[in-house]
Amino acid sequence: MHIMTGTPQIGERSEEDTEVNWYRAEPGSWLPQTTLDGVPLDRIRLPDCKKRSRTRIYYDALLEVCQRPCDGPMVAQLLTNMRPQALPWVRRLKNSGVATLYSVSQFPSWPQNPTKRIYRRRGYQKVYNAFDALVTNSEAIVEFLREIGVTTRIEYIPNGVNLQRFHPAQSTQELEARLILRERLGIPVDHQIIAVVGAVMPRKSSDQIIQGWRLVLPHFPNTHLLFVGPRADTHDPKLKKFGGRVTHLIETSGAADRVHFTGIVDDVECYLRASDLFILASKREGTPNSLLEAMATGLPSLCTPYIGMSTGIGLAGKHYQLVDRNPEAIATALASLLQSSELRATQGDSGRGYVVDNADQNLSLDRYAELYQELGAAARRR
Repeated sequence: MHIMTGTPQIGERSEEDTEVNWYRAEPGSWLPQTTLDGVPLDRIRLPDCKKRSRTRIYYDALLEVCQRPCDGPMVAQLLTNMRPQALPWVRRLKNSGVATLYSVSQFPSWPQNPTKRIYRRRGYQKVYNAFDALVTNSEAIVEFLREIGVTTRIEYIPNGVNLQRFHPAQSTQELEARLILRERLGIPVDHQIIAVVGAVMPRKSSDQIIQGWRLVLPHFPNTHLLFVGPRADTHDPKLKKFGGRVTHLIETSGAADRVHFTGIVDDVECYLRASDLFILASKREGTPNSLLEAMATGLPSLCTPYIGMSTGIGLAGKHYQLVDRNPEAIATALASLLQSSELRATQGDSGRGYVVDNADQNLSLDRYAELYQELGAAARRR
């Protein structure tokens, strides 16, 4: 296995991105190879702004990687936001004997305007049908793709969780790390933490979560919000207004010191173990790994309904709580968990049990391996 990616656009960069030496290199040059979970990772320097040269450089680099000598068939699985301009490179990959697989991991955007829907439908058909297969983590996405006329093969493979990483604090070392992390964040051991994992952005309804937290503060003043992920609201110029709203909500809460932002971190599991409960208020997803990982860590979890809702996250009311996406409903659900350690323990145990029994990463990896072998063998016969 090999991973290839490119440098983010200016508006997508995090503080951590700007600190590395990526942007001193010329567009089109390879950056030093690193690893991700032991897998080689190649990163190509891309132009800072969205333009045709960015697409060309990225897909030329992908072709180069796929033409390197390897044992067995070659399968290229694309996770990037796919555009019609990239179709010539997809065809070149297929013509060179490479199997092409595209991941649709969140529900595709769908405009309200009927005319725009016609063009969007044609665009999706053109792009998705160019691949040997699609893979998605949500049955709702499979149904939607078929409804809009996607005819290529579609495989449903639920997301899996690395249970070696995501589990409750058990060892002495993990329990000590939990206390150390809380101390580093300035959160006393007797205070409660609501964890939110993912980028701070409108689609994740970060502002609604903050409003819900504000409503419970008078009754639970020692409650903290912990945002684990990048501040898209401060780095993307398009989100300036949203970022200002987030800042205003925090600064006028009377408890700004109880809202914490980590930025991008590699040890999400440590922050989850340091927390007491979890909330996901996204508007559009597939099968959100952040929710499954929180459940695997034993956190009682709240989730709002989203476009692309999947049965892969378990049963609402049993493995997690399903709440409406508005501050009042969020506050009510948070309060019920904050005031009852017994309820937190019961729901946390139920959620973890579901993930252990149904969402072990090894099950998903086995299915991916079978799919790669099948697609690779078929590509060789072309």
